[in-house]
Amino acid sequence: MIGHLLAGDRLIIAGQAKSHCVAWTVADLLREIQQRDPQLAQRVYLLEDCMSPVVVPGVVDFSKAANAAFAEFAAAGMHRITTTMTAPLNL
Repeated sequence: MIGHLLAGDRLIIAGQAKSHCVAWTVADLLREIQQRDPQLAQRVYLLEDCMSPVVVPGVVDFSKAANAAFAEFAAAGMHRITTTMTAPLNL
């Protein structure tokens, strides 16, 4: 499945739990990318305004953990984008 996902020119990722399910899935994908070819990370676009971290007001807030994970993904070459970006993305 990873090979199929990485076969395209761009992989756009969105999902519900940015701090958990999405972050874990992207981390797994990044590990595989780094084993195959680290340059493949540049094909991944993380659509951040189509996901949110787990937050239970007054109980727990995973926003910092989500942002830290996504900073690591960006440092590896993945792109952090939103649906409202005005700059061309060359998609």
